Amino acid sequence: MKYPYSSYNTPLPGYGTSLVDRINLYLHFRRYFKILTERWLLIVICTLLGSGISVFQAMSQPDVYRARSVLQVTPKVNLSMGAPMIDEDARQAENQLTIMRSGTVISSVMSRIQEGSGSSNKIVRPLYEALPGRGNTYIMEVKGTNLDLCQRFAQAWADEFIDYKKRQRVFLKGAAEAATQREILTYERDLNAAQEDLDQFKRQNNIADFKDAGARAREQLESAKSAYFQLQTERKLWENATREELAASGGIDGKSSEAARKREDEASRREDDAIGSTTYVNLKFDIFKLEQMYQEKQATLRTNHPYMRELARNIASRKKETEEVLNMVEGSRAARIRQLRIREESYPKLIEELKEDVFEKNSLENEYESRLKKLAYIKEQLDSLNRSLQSMGRIATEDEQFTVLERGVGEPTPVAPNRPSIILVGVGGGFAIGLGLMFLLHKLDDRLDNPEHIEEELEEAILGQLPEVDKKHYKEGYLLLTRMKAHTMFAESLRGIRSALLLSPEGTSKRLLAVTSSVPGDGKTTFTTNFAITLANSGNRTLLIDADLRRGNVHGYFEQPLEKGLSEVLEGKLALSEAIRETPVANLSFMRAGERPSNPSELLIGPATKDLIMELRRQFDYVIFDCPPLTAIDDTFSIAAYLDGLFFVVRAGKTSMRFAKMGINTIHQRGAPILGLIVNGVSIDNPYYYYTTYYYSSYYHRPLSPDENAFPERRGALPEGQPGAPGGDLPPSERK
Repeated sequence: MKYPYSSYNTPLPGYGTSLVDRINLYLHFRRYFKILTERWLLIVICTLLGSGISVFQAMSQPDVYRARSVLQVTPKVNLSMGAPMIDEDARQAENQLTIMRSGTVISSVMSRIQEGSGSSNKIVRPLYEALPGRGNTYIMEVKGTNLDLCQRFAQAWADEFIDYKKRQRVFLKGAAEAATQREILTYERDLNAAQEDLDQFKRQNNIADFKDAGARAREQLESAKSAYFQLQTERKLWENATREELAASGGIDGKSSEAARKREDEASRREDDAIGSTTYVNLKFDIFKLEQMYQEKQATLRTNHPYMRELARNIASRKKETEEVLNMVEGSRAARIRQLRIREESYPKLIEELKEDVFEKNSLENEYESRLKKLAYIKEQLDSLNRSLQSMGRIATEDEQFTVLERGVGEPTPVAPNRPSIILVGVGGGFAIGLGLMFLLHKLDDRLDNPEHIEEELEEAILGQLPEVDKKHYKEGYLLLTRMKAHTMFAESLRGIRSALLLSPEGTSKRLLAVTSSVPGDGKTTFTTNFAITLANSGNRTLLIDADLRRGNVHGYFEQPLEKGLSEVLEGKLALSEAIRETPVANLSFMRAGERPSNPSELLIGPATKDLIMELRRQFDYVIFDCPPLTAIDDTFSIAAYLDGLFFVVRAGKTSMRFAKMGINTIHQRGAPILGLIVNGVSIDNPYYYYTTYYYSSYYHRPLSPDENAFPERRGALPEGQPGAPGGDLPPSERK
């Protein structure tokens, strides 16, 4: 059904997904805006201070003029490396600038200006700077408050620099020639000494034939090493060979020297003479044939047959002869090995002697070569120095030419100070310093305005949040629900806390409650008074007690005097029924703090407090104690020991988290139960609180459709007190 009013056909601002739900830059940057709004005066003061200082500096500085001279220089001839060379590297330009800025040149410039002025007053030196220009040019820039002085200084600076360079060239040329001549004399003496030393070495060591002697010595050494190796090889062959192998082969063949082979032939002839015409091979062959014949005859003849016995005697005889031959070969082998060992023992000493001889002759050769190289080096250096000296004589002192392109050119217009720039820098610097101080103070400030951050910092659950109330609600005095409209956010927030208490699993057992905070000024008393009113509005018999015997101020909310209250009841001066007063709010009673006692802690910790609380538990459904802050005062814990729980009030953006942590830690140490945090003074534009406010406003302030006017149950708001109505006792999840 469509309604005649176009507003009913348009989506309401509080329902569905709006642009505000998707993006809101203000919410993201709100904390920075809040920092600016809280400490904007600091930025203004720093900006004004920076502006004033910069304006004073800009106006107090005199005008500065500038003059300059420009020089062009040809590449410098470098004399330090012997032959003339053109030096065009970057270091040369830096050297020129260093000379221009040197104290010697500047002192000469000041002396010339002082003499030209004709005045006895000492001239103040202006600011000067030597800068590299384009190509091979240099700029001499002078700044000062006197334009004429700057021009004269720039002129004198260029002239003095050119004169200094000329003097330097003359000095450097003379010094270079003198140093080269001294070096030539030194090398000539070294050349004569080296030539004399070489001649003496030739005479002492017969240099004509010691090279051939060295070659022969090396050849003899190699020959001795080869013979020694051959002897070792031959000995090992004789040691490893068996007598049978030697007898069969007639000696060691192979890699012996010619002399060794001759000796083997002579030994073989001696062995042949010793054994007659029968050789080892023939004997072995005869034994083989006789044994074969013996085996053949053994088949037909007996062993004792004369023929068989003769064969056996012949076999034994041949074997005996063979053994004698082997023994003779073994003796010859042993003699040969002894002979080789004796010869080997003589070679190591011979080799060492030959090595020493070779080393001595090599040392002589090295010394001779070293003397020759030294003599050649000295001759080469002497020739190089003579050529350098001849080149220096052909170089003039004006090889480095300077041309003055500009001489003392001045600008009549001041170049400094840049007063607008100084003022802008001062303004910007002051603003930046103020901004930095603002953020520094913000970092040092541990007060938090975001309930989510407060909950995380204190590690306690938030039971409820109270919005920041407009100052117009304080026009009639203290802030009370009875003086406000029924559906303000402050009232709805209190009803939400009431619902959280009454509808919790332990809500019926939490009847005697205390409200405290860490420091004064957190809005504890305002919350306590209005929360008690909220409980009474729900039909519960409620008693509000001002338990702050030092600075209690609950009586001011109800415009009653301070006397005849809790302190008199605890002292026994007043009956309980006389101390309880009725209030304009139905079901709400009130007990004042009473006269300020001198011993509030002793009164609260006494046995009368326990008896009083037990009696109040029987008479009332809920008893709310407004207790003093926890900082430096222990009164709250004297009462909290007999109560069912504590509400801890924190003011967003005002309460120091350090003091709040101290208070909560003290509560935990004393074993008192904390029902939850009450965050007071939450700004309605806080991102954590924004959407509740936004949807609440859209819910209660949207226009009603004809159906909602005709059928109240279809409306978004029902009269207070009905189940499901805003402000009722049902939780938000069960509201329609």
